[in-house]
Amino acid sequence: MSVSTAHGASSATGTPHRIPARTGGTAPPDAGGPAPPDAGGPAPPDAGGPAPPDAGGPAPPDAGGPAPPDAGGPAPPDAGGPADFFALSCDRDPSHLAVECGADSLTYRELDRRANRLAHLLRDRGAGPGRRVGILLERSPATYVTLLAVLKSGASYVPLDVSFPADRLAFIATDCGLHDLVTTASLDDRTRELPCPVLALDRAADTLARAPDTRPETPEDPSDECYVIYTSGTTGRPKGVAVSRANIVAFLRAAAPLYGVTDHDRVHQGLSLAFDFALEEIWPAWMAGATLVAGPEEARRAGPELTAFLTERAITVLCCVPTLLTTLDPQLPALRTLLVSGEACPPGLVRSWSRPGRRILNAYGPTETTVTATCAELTPDRPVTIGTPLPGYRVYLLDEALRPVARGESGEICIGGPGVALGYVRRADLTADRFRTNPVIRDRAEAPRIYRTGDRGRVTPSGEIAYLGRIDNQVKIRGYRVELGEIEEVLREDAAVENAVVVPRARDGTAQDLTGYVTRRPPAGTEDDDALRERLHGALRRKLPAYMIPTFVEVLSAFPLLTADKVDRAALPPPVSPPLGRRARPPTAPRTPLE
Repeated sequence: MSVSTAHGASSATGTPHRIPARTGGTAPPDAGGPAPPDAGGPAPPDAGGPAPPDAGGPAPPDAGGPAPPDAGGPAPPDAGGPADFFALSCDRDPSHLAVECGADSLTYRELDRRANRLAHLLRDRGAGPGRRVGILLERSPATYVTLLAVLKSGASYVPLDVSFPADRLAFIATDCGLHDLVTTASLDDRTRELPCPVLALDRAADTLARAPDTRPETPEDPSDECYVIYTSGTTGRPKGVAVSRANIVAFLRAAAPLYGVTDHDRVHQGLSLAFDFALEEIWPAWMAGATLVAGPEEARRAGPELTAFLTERAITVLCCVPTLLTTLDPQLPALRTLLVSGEACPPGLVRSWSRPGRRILNAYGPTETTVTATCAELTPDRPVTIGTPLPGYRVYLLDEALRPVARGESGEICIGGPGVALGYVRRADLTADRFRTNPVIRDRAEAPRIYRTGDRGRVTPSGEIAYLGRIDNQVKIRGYRVELGEIEEVLREDAAVENAVVVPRARDGTAQDLTGYVTRRPPAGTEDDDALRERLHGALRRKLPAYMIPTFVEVLSAFPLLTADKVDRAALPPPVSPPLGRRARPPTAPRTPLE
């Protein structure tokens, strides 16, 4: 991949400067499979602006990122999809542990056979290429069996978190047209009203026991859809990102040599399947034949309890958002690889977590480019960056007219290459806006399509990419993408609310809270502000995931305005009301150093 800017030019029309991708693996062919009809279709015509002349300047040296000892080995075998990589690991060492989940564990052979049985049952129920199967499960061995089984059936999977409100579950099931939903009887109250067939694994236990445990004869086609993950949307409704099997295979072939996971590793799996960062935990581990260790129950997913879990289970590879690291003790003797992603990583965390023999990798990439597009190895003596592109990927820093910016100037990070997803489900307009024909094509090696991330970046003197934040109202909360407009839309739905604004406010060096502000619709009536806040809190809980619910909601008489009559977000007052769901009370003094 390359980073393109206009090198040595005062305007954005000079000769683009090329930065090489990291080495360490053979770049896979471009994903290039056709988008399904509802994924948004092909990219629209050129987004405008002339393509710059062919690159002619010398390339700077490699930025020197992650390169484990085996990074120069042979590329992984060809595969039609991620399940093929699992099968290779299973055939290589079937008795090795594939998953540990609480007191339960499954070897590669056991997981393979259970997934085969479920895949056959799903096929009997009509699953296959072009069909989508939802997964709504509490974390258990069945979660991993189902994930693998859906792919073996030829269908694509749609992960649903059990914490999602009923309205969100119903919207996703309808929007993506779920053909089937795999769950358990304990979640009947969450699935009863959903507009799709439901397969409760515990009720189907006898049928599954009779199903064949041989691998289904359904070869994975690289052009087929692999999964759909829903992210926050600006219009008040989430949007589904459709990713092909070729996309995820390209990511794995490019990233695996950089991450250096081996069959001796024990990889923590703590993230929800509905968060695409979870793929970074699961598939590199299974591709290498490593053991995936499912994270603990909700009460132990942070702080000293999680530190103890990681120590007891001898975790060697940990993937997480930087915010989580602030709650953990860096003294984890077995940990050799730490992969952070999802939000900016403060330099202080790099200093506190750095140890001899431990690698800290900073991965960057939106869901629309399949998990990760760039990677940097972080050390205490170097600035924190998002590194350089994965092998075979391209990054372009472009201005508003989609022309390369001058070297050293900031521009929108636009990503090309085999990780660029198919598009948005049933959102051809949004697909056409964010997925563009590459305006910087100079030769056949360039990516035919790019994704406009909405992130700003610039090239550092070392040739790496510095992340400079968003150019819109999207923020990251605990690593999850949050479109503030989606939250504002829920607040505006209340009959008493005239307008609503949501802003992030920094809580400390690594985390931020959301604060909502509303003005009343005249006449104001007699309802007090506390009653309005309580009602708004109820609406937010019914419609949004927990991570999208503001910590505070303030009721104002009017919003501060800029000269253009736009809300002056910077002038909004700090919150003075108690957090949502709590009544006003004197503050409690900290009881421990962590508090």
